[in-house]
Amino acid sequence: MQTFVSILVTVYNREPYLGETLKSILASSFDDFELIITDDCSGDGSMMIASEIASNDPRIMVHVNNKNLGDYGNRNQAASFAKGKYLKYLDADDLIYRHSLATMVEAMEKFPEAALALSQNVIDPDQPYPRLYQPQEFFREHYFGKSPIGVGPSASIIRRECFDAVGGFSGRQFVGDTELWMKLAERWPIVTLPPALVWWRRHPGQQMQLELKRPEVLNLRYQLELDTLNSTQHLTQDNKQTAQHRLTKIHARRLLSLGLKGRQLRTACRLFGKSGLTISELLRGFRKS
Repeated sequence: MQTFVSILVTVYNREPYLGETLKSILASSFDDFELIITDDCSGDGSMMIASEIASNDPRIMVHVNNKNLGDYGNRNQAASFAKGKYLKYLDADDLIYRHSLATMVEAMEKFPEAALALSQNVIDPDQPYPRLYQPQEFFREHYFGKSPIGVGPSASIIRRECFDAVGGFSGRQFVGDTELWMKLAERWPIVTLPPALVWWRRHPGQQMQLELKRPEVLNLRYQLELDTLNSTQHLTQDNKQTAQHRLTKIHARRLLSLGLKGRQLRTACRLFGKSGLTISELLRGFRKS
């Protein structure tokens, strides 16, 4: 009998948090899962914690990589061991609530055509959760409304056959999550779930905090949006032109905002030089409409 869910916890030096993360998973009301822990050559006591907890539960498998694969490489490594119908990532410093896994599985079973479900950060949307987005509807909403995909892997559940079909994460630094969601949305419907199904722990070593210190992520996200816009089959050419105009204006405003911050003008100028924007596009960022 196939395991329903493969829960994937990728670890790199998460000793202070890992025990709580694993205990939150094991407390889930939905218990038809395997738990796969892949350690990316940690230098702390993370694997001692994982091994101790695994010794008391046959659903847990612990794997230590032979070399450091990096964030997305380790995510793909964990998925390569999975046997479940669904993949459920949970970062090693986050917590999942007791009811959350059941909520996610129920939504995916309700919409068997969907490749992905995401816990959206929107309270009281215009339609109740869970909500199915067909590809065309998703891309219109993403480029012209409130995008359903502004969350990371801890907020996701993925149909494994779809993950495998697109080759998993490409490894594109800082934007790999969004890139994968876009690839899946291009080929299959996606589902939005209620907010706050996981708890994101905030701490200085958190990936999100590291990204905020890297201004070049602005250009990386902008380029991903343009690449996806150019490749999608779900928008008309007129829609694409309008969306591109909107994207360039938003990106210009972000660069201008960065330049106005203390001691950030040189950084903003450097990013502008690499962004592909023209001077006229940058100046449009001053306009309100």
